[in-house]
Amino acid sequence: MKNYRYKERRNRMIRQISLWAGAVIGSVLLAFVLVHYCFEAIPVHGESMEPSYHNGSLVLVNKLAYRVGSPGRLDPVMIELSNGSSSHYSLKRVIGLPGEKILIEDGKLLINGEEIEGIFTEEILSPGLAAYEVKLEENEYFVMGDNCNNSEDSRAGNIGNIKREEFAGKVVMTIRDGE
Repeated sequence: MKNYRYKERRNRMIRQISLWAGAVIGSVLLAFVLVHYCFEAIPVHGESMEPSYHNGSLVLVNKLAYRVGSPGRLDPVMIELSNGSSSHYSLKRVIGLPGEKILIEDGKLLINGEEIEGIFTEEILSPGLAAYEVKLEENEYFVMGDNCNNSEDSRAGNIGNIKREEFAGKVVMTIRDGE
């Protein structure tokens, strides 16, 4: 009888330890999947998105947003830019959508020939590539920084139109504000 109770207690303890270990392993795996495939905290570099996002801010990026949906106008997005053997993240705002025509004329943003107001607080001083009408293809987007006169974005020849696969995800919140 004594031996039976000992075995029963031992089996109960083994089951509890197994459940606990399974919960810990499951939590670690879930956290890995969420961080690696769903969300990522990425620091903001530069002043191109001020006043919305500051240099040194840490933002949470939803990496699934554009795997299941499409970028929308004015979405704050993290794009992954490659220059040869290295790549880096850059925070910008979606301005132009596939199939649209973008033009910056006399400091004003025109989409499909219509002036878009209220996006930028300043007159756009440098139209860059958008000085001539930019036609976006099916898989292309035009992005700009909120601080339009201090931003390297789709107006620059080394960046140009952004392909959908270059989007790392949608910025959903600021975790830590910079400056």
